[in-house]
Amino acid sequence: MDRYQYEDLISDYIENNLSMSQRKEYETYLANHPEAKEQVKSMKQLLGSMKSMQVVMTSNLFTDDLYKRIAAEKKAKSVVKTTRSFAGYTPLMAGLSAVVVIAIVVLGLEFMPVNTNQAGFQPYAAEGKELNIPDNDGISQDVLLAEADDDSTEIDVINAEKHDFEKRIHLVGDRRP
Repeated sequence: MDRYQYEDLISDYIENNLSMSQRKEYETYLANHPEAKEQVKSMKQLLGSMKSMQVVMTSNLFTDDLYKRIAAEKKAKSVVKTTRSFAGYTPLMAGLSAVVVIAIVVLGLEFMPVNTNQAGFQPYAAEGKELNIPDNDGISQDVLLAEADDDSTEIDVINAEKHDFEKRIHLVGDRRP
């Protein structure tokens, strides 16, 4: 007899439902395995204490009420609960997501510089002397530049010097001195 056969027959042994040959084989196994003998003893004590317990009585309607409750639970589990959703989110989660997005946008705008395309140059002379630059009566520099007669993008062709870099540039592999 092996351990699995022993475990399968333990309740039959305790209740005296084994044939004589099975009982002898079972008792031989118990003699060779003291831990199995302890387990049988523990099971006998457990069954004895269960038999001495007080009997619990239920009402006559207990079984009917139990079956009704089981049926109601099965029916409740089979009903799919539908909730409103917006793009897969419940209203609460959609609202919280919107608040987070708005907070990120507001914080991003708060930390962005106000004038990104205007240079902030304040001229001053050496040794901390201030320059006397006319105020232009509150007219911005952009307006003054737009109203100027001269085109600052034209290159004065007369003053342009032609540079000959031919003698100064040496390329890799160039054999000239």
